[in-house]
Amino acid sequence: MFRYLKAAFLVRPEVPGLGALPVNILLVAAMFILGLGHPAFWLLGIGLETAFLAGLSTNARFQKVVDALQLSAGEGDAESKRRALVHQLPATEQRRMADLEGRCKRAADTARAQGVEDYIIESNRDALNKLAWLYLKLLLVRQNLHAQETAANEANLRRQFAQLQRDSNDPKIGPALRESKAATSQILEKRLENLRRRAQSLAEIESDLTRIEAQVDLAVENAGMSGQPQAVSSKISLVSQLLEPDLFGVSQSAVADLDQTFGGAAARENA
Repeated sequence: MFRYLKAAFLVRPEVPGLGALPVNILLVAAMFILGLGHPAFWLLGIGLETAFLAGLSTNARFQKVVDALQLSAGEGDAESKRRALVHQLPATEQRRMADLEGRCKRAADTARAQGVEDYIIESNRDALNKLAWLYLKLLLVRQNLHAQETAANEANLRRQFAQLQRDSNDPKIGPALRESKAATSQILEKRLENLRRRAQSLAEIESDLTRIEAQVDLAVENAGMSGQPQAVSSKISLVSQLLEPDLFGVSQSAVADLDQTFGGAAARENA
């Protein structure tokens, strides 16, 4: 309720020739000045202001306007954050993301040109936006996996592992040193396994990206066909299953926040 009272107090209606003016604030200021000459104006001002705020803030139409403005502002902020995530990607991935978004827009534009009803266009646009958000999340995970792979070169790890294996089998070194080298080799073995899994994960992510692209292309083709319009589904079963929060790296918090807006979590289903 407070946000409606605040909006009512700060209301700025359009005045012909003057633009948007904070008329309520101006009237409150005028009553305050008049009250300096006679306190009765203060009582009158308090009564009028109370009636004005109570009437406007509880008006259902005014509340809908306030809600719509706040929703629009929130969506604009979310879109800015989403664009910031896109700009974190390498240039080639940004172009790939832009290409997918262009195809999503083409599907909506084609459907509109075919005379498809607005509610169907909006429903399909929402589904395509969810697919585009899922696509971006996959690109972010892949970027993070590539960064981890760069930090841990597999060839170097293999050389270190092989050397430790040889050292551990050398009869000339003492038991304590042999035990230390054996423990280190076990750690390197686990890191090599992580790299092998990462390579598999990257292949799965590429498969999922291609699948989303195919889904969007199908939506574009269906939009151009005359006859009964077909609904676009945002539900897609991922091969990679790699959208756990910690895989987004430094983008983890931003992705979690934007999932609330773009519905990325709802776009994922198990087979």
